[in-house]
Amino acid sequence: MKEEIRYAHKWVTTDLADIFASDVPDKKIRYVLKIIITGDQQAARVIDLYKRKRDDTTAPFVLNVNVEAPEYKEIPQGVYDPEKPILVLEGGTNLAAKVSGNSLSVTVVYRDDII
Repeated sequence: MKEEIRYAHKWVTTDLADIFASDVPDKKIRYVLKIIITGDQQAARVIDLYKRKRDDTTAPFVLNVNVEAPEYKEIPQGVYDPEKPILVLEGGTNLAAKVSGNSLSVTVVYRDDII
């Protein structure tokens, strides 16, 4: 059963951290539709995004995204399609990120399906 579109927000620092407060529940699949990364207004930063697996290991998702201080980056650029996720997170997984310096604001647009 499809659930409504939701948003998660996190300030990401130099330490690898999960975007969602907890891993995806076992009875759900989380479809990541869009990621918006906002500059910190001070300097250009580079962010790396990873899929954190159930065993806490990580797999690269999108690496070396350069975000200029006053700008924002969208993954994907422009309009997203709710039926075409950019990343699928199964139960027990999460989206993680880290930044080259200071912090960046990350907003994730997603929807969950109950299985």
